[in-house]
Amino acid sequence: MKLLGAPLSPFVRKSVIVAAEKNLEYEYDPRPSPLGWTEDFIKINPLKRIPALLPDPDNMDFAINDSSAICAYFEKLQPEPALYPGDALAYGRALWLEEVADTDLANKVGMLVFRPVFFNIMANKEADIKSAKEGFETLSEVLLPYLEGQLGDADWFAGDMFSIADIAIASQLMNLDLVGFAMPEDRFPRLRAHYARCLARPSLAACIATNEAFVKRSGVKIERVID
Repeated sequence: MKLLGAPLSPFVRKSVIVAAEKNLEYEYDPRPSPLGWTEDFIKINPLKRIPALLPDPDNMDFAINDSSAICAYFEKLQPEPALYPGDALAYGRALWLEEVADTDLANKVGMLVFRPVFFNIMANKEADIKSAKEGFETLSEVLLPYLEGQLGDADWFAGDMFSIADIAIASQLMNLDLVGFAMPEDRFPRLRAHYARCLARPSLAACIATNEAFVKRSGVKIERVID
């Protein structure tokens, strides 16, 4: 197998974490990115979205695109350890929260907080901290309180097991962390504790370490804004 997509994409990250949890081996090509597509990527995914997975690296005519499809494929390919609940209600809940993470959370984290900081710095501009702070406040109005409430007093989002819902949400929150916006404990104690539990898992710890190293190699210096 070959997985393609830039390492700071939360959707690539989600796929990498699921593969790590299942101890799946694959080749990795980090080049395809909204900042520059490889010549053959349009053949792999004409929509130009990452990640993409080639089950057979020698056959670019068939790819599995979209992180949700890739992660579901990994679950079927290697059922243990299960990352999708067996209980019908918990399963539906996990899929819903994965969708929340992949849509509204991804859009607000990416466009309102991550982009004004990281993309500006990569373009040799000053980080727009003011816009990023405003973006974080927008997140804090509805979406983060909703997730805080959905978690409640539980350790995990969908039943009593670590699942795709936890991976999807943590994958998005990592992009806040990478640009200096940790989850404030006084405002979102449950989400902060959940994020810490996720990062205690080897799969997520390795992923964030790789991402931080990539940011460092890129020459981007991030100041801690919220801690």
